[in-house]
Amino acid sequence: MRKPSLILALAVVVLVSVSTSSLGRPAYLPEFGHFAILIHDVSPGYLPQLREITDIIDGYGLQNETYLFVIPNHGGGEPIGNHPEFVAFLRNLSSEGYHIELHGYDHIGREFDCERDEAGRRLEMGLGELGDAGFVPGYFIPPRYALSGDALDVLLSHNLTVIGEDFIYLPNGTIWPIINREYTWYLPHPLLDYQLESARTSYRDTKGTFFLSIHPKAVNNGAGLEFLRGFLGFLKTHEKRNP
Repeated sequence: MRKPSLILALAVVVLVSVSTSSLGRPAYLPEFGHFAILIHDVSPGYLPQLREITDIIDGYGLQNETYLFVIPNHGGGEPIGNHPEFVAFLRNLSSEGYHIELHGYDHIGREFDCERDEAGRRLEMGLGELGDAGFVPGYFIPPRYALSGDALDVLLSHNLTVIGEDFIYLPNGTIWPIINREYTWYLPHPLLDYQLESARTSYRDTKGTFFLSIHPKAVNNGAGLEFLRGFLGFLKTHEKRNP
């Protein structure tokens, strides 16, 4: 009888093979390079978790590859302007090379799956909050990746690049497929090795830019931070590929 560890290892290999067999050929995006880290839901209520996450990223020197997508008024009752400690935290990260970007306005429901006028109103409020804090974003992730055609038009007209789950939309109208993966949503410890191998394999097989998405609180639970350390260490040591 085979040892359980060997059976588990074989199962991991099979699962990784299946999960990566459908990878497409995403574009190589020079502004992001071979990979980028996308931190969603950046807001004052997650400040302790964000400190844990950025401490790990700092340890691997990946500040310039990290994009923080801020909710300017999380839940409709937490405008960032009312949280000077949080704004100071963002300003410090920005000075270190982190990119401060926009993630909707209040993140309530599918807020950008809406008509043009409503999208414009929400966008202006979001840009206003970030602008008052001293930030001018160039990138936007719609909450829950929900986005109407009207809202997309409004975002692009404001010279924002929109990152979705499977595509990136440039202000000039160009659309590129992307690989955007999240492995740390309340990751249980028994799945850590599988998720690490899946992420490493996906990165190696991606002939373009690889996006790693993470959410504060979700990544801070279970084996999420352990995954982050393991995968970022792999990124730093993995031989760079030519674009």
